[in-house]
Amino acid sequence: MPGPAENHACAECGGAGYVVEQVVGRTARARRCACQADCPRCGESGYVMVPSGGTAMAQPCSCRHLAERLHLFDQIGIPAAVARASFETFKIWSPDHAAARAIAEDFARKFRRDAPTKGFLFHGPPGGGKTHLLAAALRWLALEKGIPSRYVEFMLLLSDIKAGFDSGRSHMEILRPLLAVPVLAIDELGKERGTPWEQSMLDELISRRFNSGLATLFATNYGLVPRAAAEGPGPVVRTRTADFQRDAEAMTLAQRVGDRIYSRLNEMCAFVRLDPGMDKRKDGAGGFWGR
Repeated sequence: MPGPAENHACAECGGAGYVVEQVVGRTARARRCACQADCPRCGESGYVMVPSGGTAMAQPCSCRHLAERLHLFDQIGIPAAVARASFETFKIWSPDHAAARAIAEDFARKFRRDAPTKGFLFHGPPGGGKTHLLAAALRWLALEKGIPSRYVEFMLLLSDIKAGFDSGRSHMEILRPLLAVPVLAIDELGKERGTPWEQSMLDELISRRFNSGLATLFATNYGLVPRAAAEGPGPVVRTRTADFQRDAEAMTLAQRVGDRIYSRLNEMCAFVRLDPGMDKRKDGAGGFWGR
C-alpha cells in the first residue's frame, strides 16, 4: 500500500489509496481510489521481481495487500448509514465521547490475533455515537491491519435465524461465520423481546466466542445499575403486547439479557458509558451518528 508521501495530492482518498462509499440499500463498500488505478510497481500483474541470490524472484506486490483489505472491509456488513464512520469523523461533544473514542481506537490499534483481547461495551441513550465507534473500529482493523471482522444487529440476526428455519437451515449455519471471526461487533444488544429462545441464541454466540478467546464488542441503549439493584424480578415485561416497548425501555441491560449473559459480558468487556446529553441525530449537529 502506498505511503502518504506517494498520494498526498489526491483529493479523493487523502493518500489512503482507497475510498469508502455509502451505497443505498447495501452495506458499506470500499474501492480502490482512482489514483491507484494503475499500479506503477507491478503494472497490474500483482507481482514484482526482487533480487535473490544473484537472480530475481517474484513476490506479491503491495497493491495486492490493498485489494485483500478492501475485500475484508466489504465482508464486515457495516450499515450504509455509517459507511464513512471513522475515528477522524467522530465528533467529540462531551468527556464521554473523548473517553469512548480513545478506548475504541486503542482497541483497534493494539489488537493482535495471537493474543486474547478484552472487548468493550458501549451503553447509553440513542444518538450518542455508539454505532459510529463500532464501525470505526472495524474499519480500522480491516483497512489498516488486515484483520477480518463482522458487524451484526442482534434483532436482524435473530430474523435471519428464523428465516433459515423456514428454509430448512439450522441456527448453527447462520451463527457459524460469527463464531470464528477474530472480532465481532453486536449492536442493539437487549432490543430483542428477551424470550428464552432469543436469550439462548445470544448465550450460545457469546459463550462460544468467550471460550475461544475471541474479542466481541457490543453497543446497547440500555443503562447499567449496581448488581444488587438489578437482582430481583424487575418490571414485568409483556412480550406479546403493544406495551412491550414501553415496559422494556424502563429496564436495565442486566434485566434485559438475564443474569447469566450479563455476568459473561462483564468478563468479556470493559463497560463504557457514552452519553452526550442530547441526541446529535436530532439536533442537526452533523457527523455520522449511531444508535
